[in-house]
Amino acid sequence: MTQGAGTEAAAGGLGDGLSSPPKEVQKRPAATEEDLNHVFELPEEFQHQLAFEYDMTRFPFLEALLPVLKEDEGTDLSKLHETEQGRFILHHFRRRPQKVEVLGPRGNPWNRNFLSSAQHSPEAFRRLMAVYEDFLRSVVLSHLETDCIAFQTLPTFRCHMPGCGAPGRPHRDADYHHAHCEVNFWMPLTAVFGSNSLFAESTRGAGDFRSFDLSVGWLMRFYGNQVWHYTVPNETESTRVSLDFRVIRRQDWSPGAFSFFKLGGYFSVMTADGVLPRGSAELRRLQEEMRSRPPSPRRGPRKDPFERGSKDDG
Repeated sequence: MTQGAGTEAAAGGLGDGLSSPPKEVQKRPAATEEDLNHVFELPEEFQHQLAFEYDMTRFPFLEALLPVLKEDEGTDLSKLHETEQGRFILHHFRRRPQKVEVLGPRGNPWNRNFLSSAQHSPEAFRRLMAVYEDFLRSVVLSHLETDCIAFQTLPTFRCHMPGCGAPGRPHRDADYHHAHCEVNFWMPLTAVFGSNSLFAESTRGAGDFRSFDLSVGWLMRFYGNQVWHYTVPNETESTRVSLDFRVIRRQDWSPGAFSFFKLGGYFSVMTADGVLPRGSAELRRLQEEMRSRPPSPRRGPRKDPFERGSKDDG
């Protein structure tokens, strides 16, 4: 498959079996005509799930991620739960069943390594970010038919080990102040299938929940802002490691899109020529146009509620 090309998710990116809708979804009323009207802020073609393949040699996410996680070259991330550290974590997790129902990001050492890598492993962090930004510029811009995007400055890292419950709860990203024009990209760095993956409905209110079943080298584009998605307890024998990020096309920008997650903070700007540097005149111009300035440059990217360990592990 050519770089950036896609196949409809139903042709090979989704699990065969339907997951029963979670109680949170079952309790919500069906989508009304009024509910659906605002969904069309995003062009319909980008509201549909799409699985597509990328060039792992050109974009070596896995190789770049390993030193960030402080893992050796060639480590099989799907076996993290079998490592000494993984067994230690699971042992102590299982000793506290009355106090802990799920091992969320705060209890995950690989998540902590990822979030602290800019300070503790700066060279490895820069290499991973270079791969990420090259992918955005070379693949995502053309995939979304645009020459400029606002993109999640730091992609979100997820690690879902067997026997650790179901992190988070069913949600739509709009529940947490994300703009309706966001597009989600979900990239597994281990094979994902069934209960170690993410479940989502195909369109808002469809209720046809299926897992994203993908090999390494594939990713899923989906409309996480408006479709229910969730995880379940990982009952496989494989740890799932994945990255995900949110993007807004330039033609879909509005001041409202950045009222909560700011340009120059949670979001950076990618053009065909590369990332706009922080403090650049062009970025300041866009911030003024969108009335979107971070409260203080010292605070860095605004944290996503999902990254606080209590909402979601998509």
